[in-house]
Formats: sequence, structure tokens, C-alpha cells
Amino acid sequence: MRRGVFVASLALSGLVAACSAGTPKAVPQRLVLITVDTLRADHMSSFGYPITTTPFLDRLAAEGTLFTRAYAQSATTKPSHSSIFTSLYPVQHGVRNNGLILDEEFETLAEMLAAAGYATAAFVSTDVPLGGNVGQGFEVWDQHRVDRDLEGGRSLYRAAGDTVDRALAWVDEAVERGQERFLLWVHVYDPHKPLQPPAEVLEEVEDMIAEHGEQAYRDLLVSRGIPADNRLGTARTAGTAGTAGTARTAVAAYDAEILYADRQLARLFAHLDATGLNDETLWIATSDHGQGLGAHDWFGHSKQIYNAQLWVPLVFWQAGVAGGIRVGERVVQHVDVLPTVAEIFGLTPNQIMPMQGQSLTRYLDGERSRDAGWFAFAERSYYGNASERRQQRGNYEPGERYSLQDTEYKYLLHLEGDDEFYDLRNDPYELVDMIASPELAGRRDQMRDVLASMLQNMPSEHEAQAVSPEDIERLRDLGYIQ
Repeated sequence: MRRGVFVASLALSGLVAACSAGTPKAVPQRLVLITVDTLRADHMSSFGYPITTTPFLDRLAAEGTLFTRAYAQSATTKPSHSSIFTSLYPVQHGVRNNGLILDEEFETLAEMLAAAGYATAAFVSTDVPLGGNVGQGFEVWDQHRVDRDLEGGRSLYRAAGDTVDRALAWVDEAVERGQERFLLWVHVYDPHKPLQPPAEVLEEVEDMIAEHGEQAYRDLLVSRGIPADNRLGTARTAGTAGTAGTARTAVAAYDAEILYADRQLARLFAHLDATGLNDETLWIATSDHGQGLGAHDWFGHSKQIYNAQLWVPLVFWQAGVAGGIRVGERVVQHVDVLPTVAEIFGLTPNQIMPMQGQSLTRYLDGERSRDAGWFAFAERSYYGNASERRQQRGNYEPGERYSLQDTEYKYLLHLEGDDEFYDLRNDPYELVDMIASPELAGRRDQMRDVLASMLQNMPSEHEAQAVSPEDIERLRDLGYIQ
């Protein structure tokens, strides 16, 4: 592709970048960033899910600002977080799969805050998918390491409770040292495979399902394209290691993992409340990507970029700032996080290429947008010349795939396969491909042309380096590399 300067004025039915206006009333002394791995938005209670999976995150959403149409730039962990921390798309920062390393030349959100005098610490529940320079700018980087010596198997990640315990200890130590201005990032991994929720939490979820109605629960899954009674274990549902039974039982286990993680994060919030630290703290909660759960013949993520894998929660909460705000009239993206933080904290990013995100501060003050709406861009993990072993597995599909969507339509461009086009107004779960619809041909062609133009003109001069052979083995343990 030709590399040039991305022109932000590329318009799609009024999708024009707009300058933000207004900032929250108080400059925070702290930022707590929460990311829940593999949490798709529509499995949160605040999005209407009938099972109470996220009482804590629902509270943040009810008291703060919830963006109901937020999308990840990738359905893979490291590319997604690299976009959150740089406000660049994966094709720009170069981390297009978990086996690559973010170039040190890029400025991250953590580096931006560290340069402004904030202490920085990250506590993550998994191994190398969040290493490889995603942690640059953090003075403290506390991650779980895969333990191959455990009797009876491997410990692929640590439970959210253990990660939160470590974060709590650091907060107390930071306060004792007088470091009350800080960035704290907590990433919990529990909704990711292998699904192994605490038995008592799974029992609670099953009780809620029974109260809602077993058939109603199954009907809900089917309405989202999830074949509730399909057995797992075939290539089409690869990525469910540790989970037995049907898609219905796997989804219940997934819900239980979300509930468990939510309760552990609530402990962190309660501790900051009890110590008075929440009074000047901005909380941001999101997830790196979603999960297919069986829709489109795929239980996992990475391979696909339907909205089951891209639709994520995005919540901002700050004491003393107007709350109870739901923003759904426009789409937002992970790349919007860094510009929003920069404006709230009064900082000027020094990224080496134009950032792709827009500040969302106007919405945090309750203002509504006058622009027609923005778009969300995403790309699938790209492995280049994949090994024969990878090509033979069910979680591989050749070629590059990109998507562009607004509030009404979504175009998927496949460089080695058929393109797809969806009418999100009538088909939010992308079950009916409208690529051949004559009635939508005008909008289809317009979105295709904009997406192709973006890819042709998007600036990218960096080629990410591969992780070490040791880290490759850890990625293989986690199921990311075959």
C-alpha cells in the first residue's frame, strides 16, 4: 500500500472529525484504567443483558458516562491495547498480532502521564499478550508468568482476585510514600479461555438463568446467532479449551467469569472510596475485545471482526462530574481514550504520527454532538506468511480483513475473500449479508471506497519486531500461536 498522510476530512455521510468543547470540572489526581479481557458489551447488565453479570461496572455506568456504541480496533489482545495506549490503528503502530512488539518510538498513555509527574503501575493477569512494550511508561509492571512446573498442568493466568490484591497493596504503598498522583492499570483475564469460574459463582449464574427462564435464555442466544445446543470441540468452536458441553453451558461459564471479575474490581473501587482517593480519581473501564460465543461458527475472537468481537463497554466515572449519561447517537473507538485523557489532564501528546482518536470530553459534561456521527475502524490479526500448522487449524483464515462502521451500516473488506456489508439498524448481530442488495448499493459503495482510501493513505512507517522464542512458547500455551 502507498503510505501518505491520512486526511481526517474523509467524509462518510457527515462523518467529519470535530473539535471537542468543554472539560470535566476538576483535573483528576489519579487515573484508574480497568480492562476486562474478552468482555463483549452485550453481556453487561447495563446493556440489557438479563443475567446480572456486572453490578459494579453497571454502577460506574449509571453514575458516569456510558458509551453504548464503542468498538475495539482489533479483536486481539496486544494490538487492541496498543491502540488504546497510542491512539493509532494496528496497521499504523505495527502490532498486528500478539507475537509482535510495540516500537519504543511511540508515546503511550503511560509515558504521557509519567512525564507529567504521575506514578505509574500496571497489574495484569496474563503473560506476554500484554508484554512486548505495551508496558512502556509503567514504573511498576506486575504480570503473571505462565508456570509450566505446576503439577497437573499450567497456570495460564492468575485470577482477578489475586491481581486486585496486588494492585491494592501498591496503592497503599504509594500513599505511604506520598505518591497520590498516579496512573493505575488493572487488566483481568477471567472471561478468556479456559473458562473456569468459581463453582459458587457459576451456581449463582445458573440460578439467575433459571429465574429468567431456561428457554428464554436459549432463545436470546439464538437471536444473537449463537446455536445454544451445538456441542463444542470442533474446529468451528476452537478456542474453548477447558470448557465442555454445549454453547449454552459455555456461555453460562463465560457469564460467571464476568461476574467473578466484576466483584473483584468492586473491591478496588471500595478501597479507594474508603481511603478518600476516589474523590479526585478518573475511572475508565473497557475491554480489549469481545467474544464470538458460537456466532458465525466461531466461539473465540482474533479470527473474526464481527461486532461480537469488537463491541466493547466504555465507561468514564469521576466524582463531582455529571453522571447518568448514555451516549448512543454516535460510534466511538478505543483510539479515542488517549485524546480524552490528555484533554482531561491538560496534557499535550507527543505522538510520532497523527493520532486517530477524538476527545470525548464534551459527552462527559452532558453535551450532545451536533455532528452526524463518526466511524469506527478495525482490522483482524494479520500473520503474513502463516505456517502450515496454523493454516491447518480452525482459527486461521488467510488474508487481511478490515471493517468500517457507523451507527447504521458496516462494511467488511477482505483482501483474499468475499467482502460483506450489514445493515446494523435491522441486523445488529450481522446475521444477513447485504452485499448484493441493490437498495443499499449506494451506501455500500461509499463505505467501501472510504475504507479503501483510508488504508491507502494511512501513515505507517513502522514494522514491529517479533517477541522472543521464550515468549512465543508462552503465547502457544495461551492458545494464541499454534
